[in-house]
Amino acid sequence: MREQLVTSATQTYGGVSRCASITIHETANPGIGADAQAHANLQANGNVRQASWHITVDDAEAIRSYPDTARCWHAGTKGADSIAVEICVNADGDYDKAFKNAAAVVADLRAAHGLGRSAVVQHNHWTGKNCPSTMRAAERWQEFLKLTDPQEAHMQTMVSPFEGRLTANHHTAGGYAGHRGMDIAPPKPGQTGCPVYAAFAGVVRRIYRTAAHGNRNSTWAPQRTGNGMLISNPDGEGNGYNHVRPVGGLKVGDKVAAGELIGYNDSSGNQSGPHLHFEMWSDWEDPFSDYNPRLAFDAHHVRPGSAPAIDVVPVAVITPTTKPKPKPSTGGNTRADNTAIQTALTEMGINVGRQDGVDGDLMKAGVKVFQRAHGLKDDGVWGAKTQAVFDLNERIQKALKSKGYTKQIVDGFLGAQSVANIKDYQRRNGLFVDGIAGDKTRKSLGL
Repeated sequence: MREQLVTSATQTYGGVSRCASITIHETANPGIGADAQAHANLQANGNVRQASWHITVDDAEAIRSYPDTARCWHAGTKGADSIAVEICVNADGDYDKAFKNAAAVVADLRAAHGLGRSAVVQHNHWTGKNCPSTMRAAERWQEFLKLTDPQEAHMQTMVSPFEGRLTANHHTAGGYAGHRGMDIAPPKPGQTGCPVYAAFAGVVRRIYRTAAHGNRNSTWAPQRTGNGMLISNPDGEGNGYNHVRPVGGLKVGDKVAAGELIGYNDSSGNQSGPHLHFEMWSDWEDPFSDYNPRLAFDAHHVRPGSAPAIDVVPVAVITPTTKPKPKPSTGGNTRADNTAIQTALTEMGINVGRQDGVDGDLMKAGVKVFQRAHGLKDDGVWGAKTQAVFDLNERIQKALKSKGYTKQIVDGFLGAQSVANIKDYQRRNGLFVDGIAGDKTRKSLGL
């Protein structure tokens, strides 16, 4: 990426951005020559429009006009803490190449700021404007999001969740209107009690066990029926499993590995015959962000209904009864020390590969993601300062939870949800609203 920084801050909100998300725009300028350089020049020379953005991308290059921490005018005050990326649509450019270049830029931004896929949003998310219009018209948003995943995320394992016969597709790909997932029937019609496995590693977010056969009421998500669960993935996506009796002991907050047994198909809910109803959500917190699961199956070369490969190397493990605590690196850490750090990073949704106790490149990269996200020196070493921030973050999250803020998990990473909860707490308690748990906020929380 090339820099052509704007020296004036007159078209920004001032202050330091939390870099809590990334907003995707399109320039809406199809004119000949309206490429990244032209738009960078527009900003550098004093944009006549009351607007500013961080990065412009075309089919050849990306140019940065403002540092990520600038609070640009691109999506109203709600988007002030979001990094703005503009994709050029000039008629003499190759939009498909610009599309892919922008995805690569966003992948780097996600890695630099420790952001999951759900933190990448459209301009439409903030204001309702039809932007990025070209991408929206072509229904390429899910494709774009997948291209922003770090290389490690592409390497994560997917396991066929259920063996049987594909009987219904997602509604935009051959299913009936309103069908939000994929149906896989058991090998023999009418069978129940067949094992269901986690398609991806993740965290259990919703669970339901008491739905009767024929029950048409919503259970673990709006407009869904039957027993089952929702599992969030490290990239912020979600996997929904309907008409499934969860295994005993499985509860909200548990971590599961790809290929782990999570339940058995049953006759609960509204179904004409036993089957697994499997959903993919681009945002695990949004039950209407479903998309065609076939995209995930094809990307991972898994056939729907194939026998689950349950002997895979997991990318996450179940949280042990006594969670190991990371401790500062002394340069001679034991494997147990390193495993504790890897476990903590994995719980944050940062992929470090296998939790093998080896302080390798993936672990160092994961530590750097945490450090950058919290304003620390990104040397990849889990030292005393990194440990102190982690411990403080955990205490803040636990305190918020005790105050009724249950959406964020206690993982030691102050991500977008934790920051949003801090802001809400500050607003409700007459504190300065900045999303930073400073001395006054911590004192109010009892820390």
